[in-house]
Order: sequence, then structure tokens, then C-alpha cells
Amino acid sequence: MMPAKMVRGVVETVRAVRQDAVDRWGAMQRAPRVTSLLLAFMIVGGVILRIQGIGFPPRDTFDEQFYGPTAHHILLGVPDLHDFHPPLGKLLGAIGLILFGYNSVGWRFMYLCFGLQTIIIGFWLARQIFASRRAAWFAAAFIAADGFFIAHSRTAFIDIMLVCLILWSVLAVVTARTWRGMAIVGILIGIATSIKWSAAQTLVPAVVAVLLYRRVPWYTIFWFGLSPVVHILIWMAGLHLMGHASDPLAVWNVILSSMASLHGLGQYDNPLASAWYTWPALYHPIVVKLSSSGTTSRYASSLGNLVFWFPAVLLVIGLPLARGLTALRTGWRKYWPPFFDASFTKAVLVLATGWAALLTLFVVSMGKHSFFYHYLPPYAFAIILLAGVVAKLERRWPRAVLIFVALSILVALYFVPVWGEFSLTLPEANRRLIFLPWRP
Repeated sequence: MMPAKMVRGVVETVRAVRQDAVDRWGAMQRAPRVTSLLLAFMIVGGVILRIQGIGFPPRDTFDEQFYGPTAHHILLGVPDLHDFHPPLGKLLGAIGLILFGYNSVGWRFMYLCFGLQTIIIGFWLARQIFASRRAAWFAAAFIAADGFFIAHSRTAFIDIMLVCLILWSVLAVVTARTWRGMAIVGILIGIATSIKWSAAQTLVPAVVAVLLYRRVPWYTIFWFGLSPVVHILIWMAGLHLMGHASDPLAVWNVILSSMASLHGLGQYDNPLASAWYTWPALYHPIVVKLSSSGTTSRYASSLGNLVFWFPAVLLVIGLPLARGLTALRTGWRKYWPPFFDASFTKAVLVLATGWAALLTLFVVSMGKHSFFYHYLPPYAFAIILLAGVVAKLERRWPRAVLIFVALSILVALYFVPVWGEFSLTLPEANRRLIFLPWRP
């Protein structure tokens, strides 16, 4: 009897979901319907573009040399500290080697999984923070159709893992209702920090979210103290698997040595380096994978979608400034509420704080060892904010939003060959990588 009841329950749930979708579709105007189809095309196309030809080239390129071989050494129990970052990225990357062997598909598989997962977490975070299913679909589509995320999803490079886990941490704090939820936030930030130390700055938007939403008592932020504990435990596990001493003192010494090495690298010039203030201007995106065969080459450029990039930057900077001015000047206060209610304002402040916090390290350090890919986590906050704003604007100007989305697809189609590693001649590639700093 129980299985029959369960089956009936599942069938009824599916029918209810289907009917809800039919009702929503029927209530839409023509422009939002067309926009929905375009969003679906962006998501499906983004997924396909990430997966196709993932094993090419069958060798490591760019900084993949630090992650594929290190993951292999972990599985073999061979001592290896060639990379100065925490060990979790390599530990996760080793799962792909277990599944597919020590080859290009094996060492890229887990990074692809996190790249695909970023589309999902972008949907979920936008759904929760804006309380809008429409904003969620925009967020998923924008992430799916942006070359910055596409290129890193196709490369064994830990920054895509980093951005995914940072977004998971922010989602966890936005949805937390009890101390257990806050403990999960602390654990997730500890996990993210075990990819790269810069993830520790996620604590800033996490605390801001707790204070703004007030869904849990403020003192539950002390559960964030689990982050360093989780971080140390992961270090201990990583060092043990790599055949090194793994007691807490050994971990501390390795962390100090790694930080010193990273600081030392920052003292040397690197032609791929770029200052943090050039990232929002899209000055020097890096080609993170490049391979040549005869007269053609294949590029995976981290160049973002131009239609998203600059509006996202303007919004993530401009909206908090506008909110601050309306709060300070009594005569201007009447201008904010017609566009943004209190709930939306909180979302703006959390996302803008996340963007600023993840940039802070590079603003303060001003070293020579900062690169365009360091902007991936801040940009994730900016593009989700863009999605929320576009979803809100669609209620008033659906045709304008349709044009915006259609234009973003046209731009994406133009740059797809240099995002997804299509075979191109040099003139064909240069027509897309227009400016010299965009080229390898």
C-alpha cells in the first residue's frame, strides 16, 4: 500500500508543477514569453558549450600544470607542494582522475562539474535573495551565457570551484533560520577558504546578511568560528594524503611558508598580471586555454559577455551609492521606494558588499601577482544583482528587457568561438579578441 501511495503522491506533485507552469505561461504577455524561450536557449547552450570537447587539448595548458599533476600525486601518496594554495581544490580534482584516469578529461572533470553547478547555485541564490523566480531564471541564463564562467568551467583551474562555494556560503546564510543553519555557513566558508584563502572575505557579506535579514539572532555569527577549524582539518587531510607531516604545527608551518611564497611571487613582473581597478573595465582578460594545430588555434578566453559586464559593474557600484544618498538627503528619499522595496534593498546591499569584500584583498595588496581571474567571485555577485534588476525592470518594460536579452545572445554567439575553443585562424580570432590586451 505504501509504495502505491507514494507513487500517487509523486504523480500528483508532477501534475501540480506542470499545471503551475502552464498557468504561469498562460498569464505571460508575448514579450516575456519570447524572453523565457531565449533564457532557456542561453541555459541549454551554456551547458552544451561547457561540456563539448572538454578533453581537448589532451595536455595541460596555462595553470592546469599546478592542479592535474598535484591531484595525481595525492592519489599516489607522493609528496607535492608545487602549488601554494590550500589543498581542497586538488583533493576534489582527484575525483575526476579516479573516475576517468590521468588524462585531460580526468583532471578537468570536477572543474566542469563546479562550472555547471554555478549555473544552478546562481539560480537558487537569486531565487532566495530576490524572492523572485523570474530573477532566478535571469541569473542562471546570464551565468550560462557569460564567457568568464564558460572558460573557467572548461579548465582545470580552481577559481570556478572557489566562486561556486562562495555562492553556496551566501545562499546558506540567506536561508539560515536556526543555529544549525549558521553552523553550516561556517562550515561552507571553511570549505571555500580551503580552495583559496581569499574566500575568507565571504564572512563580510555573511555578517551583513545576518544583520539585515534578522532571521537568526546576531550572536549566532559566532558559529562562523567553525571556518578556521574546518580549514585546518582539510589542510591536515591534504598533507596526510600527500605524504607530509600533518599535525597542527606542521599545518601552521606549511601555511606560513605558502603565504610567504605567494608574497614572494608578487614581487616579480608577470605579463599576464593586471591591477584590480582594470578588471571592471575588462582591460586584460586572460586566455586560460590555448592550443594550436597547423594554421588554426583554439581559445578559451575569460572575456565576459559585454552586454552583462558593464551594466553589472555600474549597478553593483551605483545602486549602493544611490541608496546611501537617498538615506542621507531627506529630499531624495521619495525617489528610492517607487523602484526598490525594503526586501530588494537588502539584496542589493548583500550582493554589493560581497562584490566589494572579495575585491578588498587585491585593493589593499596592490601587488604584481593579481590577475583577471581573481575577479571571478566578485563578478558573480554583480551578475546576480544584474539579474535581479532586469527581472524587476521587466514588469514595466518587458519589450526593452527582451531586446536586452536578445542582444546578449547575439554578442554571445559572436564570442562563442573564443570561449568554447572552436578551431579558428588567427584573423578570425583577432576579430573577436579585438584589443591587444585581450589576446594571448
